Amino acid sequence: MRRFLNKVFKHTTKSSQFGAPTLPSDLSFSELTYMTKRGFLAGKLSQYLSMKREEGSSLFYQSLARTTFKKSKIENDHERLLQLSEQMLEWGKQNENIPEKIKKLDVKDDIQNAMLKAYDMFEKDLFLSGDVILDENSEVSAKHNEKPDPTWLVYREVIFAATQGQFLLISEEEVTTYKAGNVLYEGWIKERSDIPTCRNQAKEIFEQKEFNKAKVMSWLLVLSEAITNTIKHAEEGKMTLIEDGEKKEMRFVIEDKGPGFSLEELPKTTLLAGYSTKKSMGQGFSLMMKMSKQVLLYTSPVGSTVILTFDCSQEIEGKVVS
Repeated sequence: MRRFLNKVFKHTTKSSQFGAPTLPSDLSFSELTYMTKRGFLAGKLSQYLSMKREEGSSLFYQSLARTTFKKSKIENDHERLLQLSEQMLEWGKQNENIPEKIKKLDVKDDIQNAMLKAYDMFEKDLFLSGDVILDENSEVSAKHNEKPDPTWLVYREVIFAATQGQFLLISEEEVTTYKAGNVLYEGWIKERSDIPTCRNQAKEIFEQKEFNKAKVMSWLLVLSEAITNTIKHAEEGKMTLIEDGEKKEMRFVIEDKGPGFSLEELPKTTLLAGYSTKKSMGQGFSLMMKMSKQVLLYTSPVGSTVILTFDCSQEIEGKVVS
């Protein structure tokens, strides 16, 4: 599913006012992915109808809260869009002529045009028969003979889409992939005095590379935020600065031995500015997404890894690097 999400979600997100969904129990993986596709499609319809971006994000959550909207009494425009999205997906399953079906619907012209545009844009990804392709990362679990947790996969896709690609949940195996590159510095985080030590070491490295000073200050700000939260919520941690020449990016890898993040709280933690629980980062994730290229998170009851990526292809002071 990431294959088509990557096509449309490329810019920094705004915080959403909507909370995490309550998933119905005993759902199969195919049902969960179907609900995610329906929410994505409804979000695109809202975009084509010039609705607010926050409303598009809310449609993901509403879609995950109910298995079907087909026979439901429609209470608002959001439920109507979800019902129409579900109808389009059903037509796809039945190999119907979807454009012709849309043209025969008794709906306003702007809704009809939005549906036709969504079909044209995502015909291959949403409406052709076949299993949903999550992404190349799904192969990792298959290689290890592990069945991905369906609920985790849905939260992963929804948060990725709702943050427009800024925040990605990753598996333990994927962490290794993001650790590839030239290690420039490693520092342990055990007490508050380690915060300025790690920050200053990173600053010196960036200065030696003549990176843009304004960008460096923003990078160091989010590094301090991530390290500070390690001290607050975990016994100890480790910060690694990695340069990936192939991808032309810098990465801060912050590992801790804390209690991890609640899956159910992550949508609120990542989308609501200032939302905080005892184990969350409060303003942290919002700041990190604003200042970095992408935020990646692996979390478990025995520890978490936050990876902050930064584009360094054009960050040398007074120069443009190709």
